[in-house]
Amino acid sequence: MDHLQSPVSYSDIRNYINEKWGDVNKNTIIAQIIVLTVNHKSRIHYPENQKPRLSKADSKYDLLYYLGRGKVEKYNSILHGVWEIYQTTNNSLAIREYHEEKESKVYTPADIRWIKNVTNSEAGEAYLDLTKNIFPLHFPEKHKSNALSPKVGEIILLYQKVDSIPAFTHLVSPIDDELLDDAERPRFRYARRVKIIAKADKSNFIPVVDTSWRKLKFGGFTQGNACQLDHIAQIRNLDELKLEIWHFFSEYFIPTERKSFDVFETMLQSVDLDVPELSVNEGKLKLITHYIKERNPIIVREKKKQAIQNNILYCEVCSFSFKGTYDAEYIECHHINPISESNGEIETMLSDLALVCANCHRMLHKMHNNRYLTIEQLRERMISLRK
Repeated sequence: MDHLQSPVSYSDIRNYINEKWGDVNKNTIIAQIIVLTVNHKSRIHYPENQKPRLSKADSKYDLLYYLGRGKVEKYNSILHGVWEIYQTTNNSLAIREYHEEKESKVYTPADIRWIKNVTNSEAGEAYLDLTKNIFPLHFPEKHKSNALSPKVGEIILLYQKVDSIPAFTHLVSPIDDELLDDAERPRFRYARRVKIIAKADKSNFIPVVDTSWRKLKFGGFTQGNACQLDHIAQIRNLDELKLEIWHFFSEYFIPTERKSFDVFETMLQSVDLDVPELSVNEGKLKLITHYIKERNPIIVREKKKQAIQNNILYCEVCSFSFKGTYDAEYIECHHINPISESNGEIETMLSDLALVCANCHRMLHKMHNNRYLTIEQLRERMISLRK
């Protein structure tokens, strides 16, 4: 392929091989081309490709890309995307382009962990003309070591100048941990494959001056690198900034990711109903970080229902009873293992929930000597203070 002008036909490859190494069986050459072609549907019939996997740029079995009509070119994962050998519902293998996770993650503002400046000196803006939801996000060569720092499932906020106006344009998230090497872009040769969560176009970008982020000095931490937001010393109200930018992007979530916005809005409404004092307008977001991962309200209702049926609807810390004091079947529900600290989806059992009053709930989410107390520790603290 290195010695032939792309695109190359099967016959071009066959003729070149025969000229260099003599008469090689035609069918052998065709078979090897199919084995090495990432998007050829018949490659699964050969032993090298008879297990589910994703194509990789450095794989010795992923070298060609089929263009149609018997022509191929060298496979470039940045240009041609990632291809997947996958198992179908009837346990056979098939080929398809890899687009999304099979079980899409539900994102929340808590997942916005990074900010990155992007630029395109030729076009005047970067990544605004994309036609695919997965694309390579490039990093300057000097930031190669940092390119893999954002983890799969974390959101990167993209910042750039559009028509000379500082603006936010994308929320994106890495889809794998592979570092791409694009030698055709020597200044920005390293890249990560990311998917779009939300994207504003050139006519609807989000001017920084319209947001609370305008108070930050962007020049100090967005020189093409991905900067972790909670490491930026000048940020004092990160939770509020995350929620604000999340809502600025509310109209721009792509269809496959719209579920994330809708689920989070439902959770916020649920929090406001259960704990009215935790008002977003007042900026008390740190108190609801354990709510902003996806959770199933059904199990919370079931926990309260069982407590009512068993006549034990009282706080598990201080024994306060809303029923006994106010004749109200009310209680708050505390996740013993904080959802906000989980790395992904977790299965919650009824035993993972505790029923607590509003005051004790606040204290369970307030740090004492740099740590959060358990139900038992808060109960013991209360008892000791009463002595």
